[in-house]
Amino acid sequence: MKRRTFVKGTLALTALSTAPWRLRAAENGQKPVIALFGATARSGREIIRQALQRGHTIKGFARTPSKLGVEHENLTLFKGDIYERDTIDPVLEGHEVVVSMIGVPAPEDPAAEIGPVDIYTVMGEHLISAMQEKGNTRLIMASSTGVEHRMDVNATRPPPGDLSERWKWLARHLYDDMWKMEEMIANSGLDYMLLRPGFMVEEPARHDMKFNTTGDTPGARVITYEDFATFILDNLDGGEYWNMALGMYSDTIMDPAAEIEKHLARQKAEQEAAQAKGGNNEIDD
Repeated sequence: MKRRTFVKGTLALTALSTAPWRLRAAENGQKPVIALFGATARSGREIIRQALQRGHTIKGFARTPSKLGVEHENLTLFKGDIYERDTIDPVLEGHEVVVSMIGVPAPEDPAAEIGPVDIYTVMGEHLISAMQEKGNTRLIMASSTGVEHRMDVNATRPPPGDLSERWKWLARHLYDDMWKMEEMIANSGLDYMLLRPGFMVEEPARHDMKFNTTGDTPGARVITYEDFATFILDNLDGGEYWNMALGMYSDTIMDPAAEIEKHLARQKAEQEAAQAKGGNNEIDD
C-alpha cells in the first residue's frame, strides 16, 4: 500500500502539470466553482465559510440544507441523499471541483462497536458515476488516517488497556469501507485528492499541519477544521498533492479522555437541537 500510493502520486504529478483544467486556471485566473457534498458537516461548514470569504461560488449538497443556516448570493443549496444517485445530478454541470465531506459521525458511545457500513463505497460509486456522466474531472474526498492503521474486519477483539488498538477494532468495518472507496476513486480515471486527516478539533487555526504520502501517518494526532479547510481551498487549482492519498497530522497528540468528554457534550447539544427541529444525525453531511 505504501509504495503504491507514493509511486502513483509521484508519476501523476508530471501528467498533472499540463492537465487541461490546470492550464485553464493559469490562463483565466477564475476561482473554481465548488460542488460541496456534506455542506452541513463540520468540515463542510468551515469550507463554506472560508470559500465565501475568498469569493468562490459554492453548490452545497445535504440531506437537510436548512441545518446550515447560511444564506449568500454565491451559495446555492441542494437537498439530496448520497444513497439516491439521481439527487446528485442537479448539482453538477461538468466544470465544478467536487469536494465531499460526507461521512459517519462518531458513535454516541465511544466504546461501542461500529457495525458494517457501506456509505463510503456507495458514495464513491455514485459520485464517480455522476462526475463521469457530467464531465467533472476533479474530486477531493475526505477519508481518514484510520485507513492506514485499519484492522481486518475478522480480527479478534484486542485485550483491554490500549485505547488506540481498541478503537481500530471498534471501527474496523468503517475503515474497511473507507479503504474500498479510496481504491475505487484511485482507479476511476478522475484527478483526485484523498485526504486522510487525523482527529479534527474546532479551534483557531494553528498553521501546524504536516503531510505524509507513504501510508504511515502518525496516529492520534490533532489538526483543526480551519487548517483542514484552508488546505483544501489552497489546492483546488494546483498544489503538489493531486492523485495522492495524503495523511494530514500535526505534532499535537490527542488527549483521548478530554476529547471524548468534549465530543459527548457537543453531541448531546446537537441531538437536542436536531430533535427540536425534527431532524436526525445518522449521517454527517
